[in-house]
Amino acid sequence: MKKLTFKEKIKNFSIKIGGGLKQEYHETKQIPKHIQKGNFKEAAQQVGDIGKMVFIALVWILPAGVIVSSFIVKFSKKIRPSAFQGDLKEFEK
Repeated sequence: MKKLTFKEKIKNFSIKIGGGLKQEYHETKQIPKHIQKGNFKEAAQQVGDIGKMVFIALVWILPAGVIVSSFIVKFSKKIRPSAFQGDLKEFEK
């Protein structure tokens, strides 16, 4: 298997982050539908994901926040929003 260069790893990681943000956007649009159907647990979980995204965005603004945010998304499973819960092992190679 070909070993990825640093530039390729960053590109792949950025694509993964972009896909996760897109998924979170679509899930967030579903909150009113969950509330109308009485699925308050799913709505609350999504609101929690929004809070996690805000936390990561605030860390991103700080000096060296890009690096810290990347580590949060990559290593901390509890702080990750649901769209980022998947396996990120392909970026560790």
